[in-house]
Amino acid sequence: MRLSVLLCLLLSAATVHAGTPLPDGPHVVVSAEGKVEAPPDQVRISLTVEATAETPAQAKATADAAVNGFLEVLRRHRVATSDVSASELRLAQSFDYGERGQRTPTGHAASRSVEARIRDVDGFNAIIDEGLAAGMTRIDSVNFESASAVGLRAEARRQAAAHSRERAEELARAYGARLGSIYSINSVGSAVASQYGAGLDRVTVTGAAAAAAPARYLQPTIAFSEKVNVVFRLDP
Repeated sequence: MRLSVLLCLLLSAATVHAGTPLPDGPHVVVSAEGKVEAPPDQVRISLTVEATAETPAQAKATADAAVNGFLEVLRRHRVATSDVSASELRLAQSFDYGERGQRTPTGHAASRSVEARIRDVDGFNAIIDEGLAAGMTRIDSVNFESASAVGLRAEARRQAAAHSRERAEELARAYGARLGSIYSINSVGSAVASQYGAGLDRVTVTGAAAAAAPARYLQPTIAFSEKVNVVFRLDP
C-alpha cells in the first residue's frame, strides 16, 4: 500500500519533470542542485572607440589612435598578447534625418573594439581608466571569470549527484521501501552567476572626497550551479 501511494504521488508530479523518462514499476523522482562558489581570478573586459569626422580617413585615424593607445596600456600592464583581440575597423557615412525622412550627410563614423582578459583582478579598474584616457569611448562589458571553471563545474555536478541520492534514500525510507538502481538521469542545466548579479556593484564617494578617491568595485564571488533530475527504482 505504501508503495502504491508513493507511486501515485510521483506519477501526479511527473508533469513537473517533463522529458524525464519514467519506469513502469515503483520509482522515485528527485531533483537536486549542487553549488560551488569561488573568487574570480581574471576579468574579461571589452572597450570600444567610436569616432566621427568629416572624412573617412580622419575618422579612421582617430579610431586607430585610440586602439593603439589602449593596446599600449595593456602592454604596460603586462597583459599577454594572446589575451588581447582587436576587432576590424567599421566605417560608414553618418546622416541626420529630417521630419520627412530626407537624409543629410553629417560626416563619417568609425568604430573598433578591443577585448582583453586581465589576470590581475585588482588592477583591472586602472586599465579601464587608462584605456578611456587613451581615447576609447565606451565600456561594453566587464565579466569576472575563474580559470578553474571546468573543475568547479565538475564539483557542483558531483554535489548535485550526491544530494539527489540522499533525497531519494530519505523518501524511500519514509515509505518503508529500499532505494534501487538508477533508471534515468536528466541534467536540467548549469549556470554561472556573480554574487552581485550580472554587473558590477560600484562603491561611489560623494562630496570633497570624490575628487581624491578613485572609484572602487566590490569583487564578486562566482557561483557555479548544476541541477539534475534523477529517477530511481524502488525495491519492496
